[in-house]
Amino acid sequence: MPMPNSPTTADPPAIEGLDVKVVFIYYFACVTAITALSLSQICHWSLLSPLPYRWGLAVGVVVGAIAAYRNHTKILVLTLSQLLQLEAWLKDNGYEVSETAENLTIYRSPQSWRRGAIILENLGDRRRVYSRAVTIRQLQRNLAEG
Repeated sequence: MPMPNSPTTADPPAIEGLDVKVVFIYYFACVTAITALSLSQICHWSLLSPLPYRWGLAVGVVVGAIAAYRNHTKILVLTLSQLLQLEAWLKDNGYEVSETAENLTIYRSPQSWRRGAIILENLGDRRRVYSRAVTIRQLQRNLAEG
């Protein structure tokens, strides 16, 4: 017998995506190394000198922060009434169904290398949308307008 105040069905845990810290560290490390190595070759600086690393760290922090803001995974919860708007937005932006599983649908566009995939999770009367933060922000703006 269920408890009187307990929810009848709990949502499954959200799918884990790329955390802001992970995205920052990835871009920071790669850009710092590439910048330091490139500057040492272009400017004829020794890799034993601190100059290429100082510039590499500065560029790495900036690029890492921008990439973390734009590329971490973000979640948007939609009601069934917003689903028609979502489907129209997906079609207008060139997204098509790529894969389906039990309660997941993955949408990709021909420009997926640049825009990323959108994952739609069916939760009965709601949907969870997973994608890059920049894509979710754009979707939120379009849903608020329509």
